[in-house]
Amino acid sequence: MKVLVATGSTQGSRSRDSNGCTEGELVWMLEPCPYSRWAPYGDCGCGRSFSGMNSLQSTTTARVSDVAGLTRGDCEQALRACFDALGWCVCCQARPVPEVVDELITLATILEEGTVVERRLDTLNVRRVPGGKKRSGSERG
Repeated sequence: MKVLVATGSTQGSRSRDSNGCTEGELVWMLEPCPYSRWAPYGDCGCGRSFSGMNSLQSTTTARVSDVAGLTRGDCEQALRACFDALGWCVCCQARPVPEVVDELITLATILEEGTVVERRLDTLNVRRVPGGKKRSGSERG
């Protein structure tokens, strides 16, 4: 199954790049806060980062990876475990886990394996990988 995973690839291309995630861990996207919507490259990084489901850290780059044997159920379980580790109850979550997982799978499915993306609010943009070709961006649902 194709999914988005944390990557250090292309880190440093932007001055606000950061990567506290474990290479290859599943990532998800927190809903941007009002400040981040107003200033996407400001002090708050929630509108430009991906969150690691295992490390609970963030990264500004993710890669499309085809993970053999991974199922949709595995992705839901990982995201639920992430929310539990963060201490979030069901009412604290902006959207239901299945909806978030569907969005992540859809985004990964429309992109080629190995593609590195960055985020700006609700849009994913493909990052140029050294020696690779740049592709167009993809809107989040």
